[in-house]
Amino acid sequence: MNLNYSILAKYYDKFTHKDCDYIRWSQYLYNVAASCNARELVDIACGTGKMTELLCQRGLKLIGIDQSVEMLAEARRKCKANFVEQDMRKLQLAHQADMAICVNDGVNYLPARELELFFQRVAANIKSKAPFVFDVSSEYKLTQVVGNNVFYWDDDKETLLWSNSLKGGSVEMNLTLFADDGSGRYERFDERHVQYIHTQADIVNALLNSGFDVVEVNSDYGLALCDNALRITFFARKK
Repeated sequence: MNLNYSILAKYYDKFTHKDCDYIRWSQYLYNVAASCNARELVDIACGTGKMTELLCQRGLKLIGIDQSVEMLAEARRKCKANFVEQDMRKLQLAHQADMAICVNDGVNYLPARELELFFQRVAANIKSKAPFVFDVSSEYKLTQVVGNNVFYWDDDKETLLWSNSLKGGSVEMNLTLFADDGSGRYERFDERHVQYIHTQADIVNALLNSGFDVVEVNSDYGLALCDNALRITFFARKK
């Protein structure tokens, strides 16, 4: 059972396109970059490069970081950014970037004890006063919507079953994919993921302890924050 999207990489965009408004999110990120005169961005946990591609199309220079070889292979098919295989917790760039982003749940894959370590690595790899924008699936989403629930996707070629178990401060996600191998036969693949629940207060404290000021906290890249927000976005700036 694999933990790093090795099997699901080539299906990831298909399974997530209805849940992720990358076009609108990219506008928010571009606006932040423009307001801070940021031209070179590091896209941490870039996955298949959906956001990397959109920001490249807007004329920005991107470095994409991910630890999944398979996800990076998909990303390299999209654009000419500099993609690097690297653990986000050990982020090390050749030079400091103008801005850092981490889109679509990347921070949820870190347990609480690793938040400050990650934020410190980000701070070390971006310039003074540089912005850092990222999101998390909210405590409400993981406990009330995703946790202890089952979802599925089904069409002529693939069927995905997504079963989730809420376990204290985390959600264990077991994904089973049945995919047509091209001959009419279906292969089965299994992956297991764990996402950790982080409160807004815990993240803000970790940022402040890691050399950042918090500029803005909103919902889903620019929307008003509410109690049942599914995705919380943090706009921080290195001190």
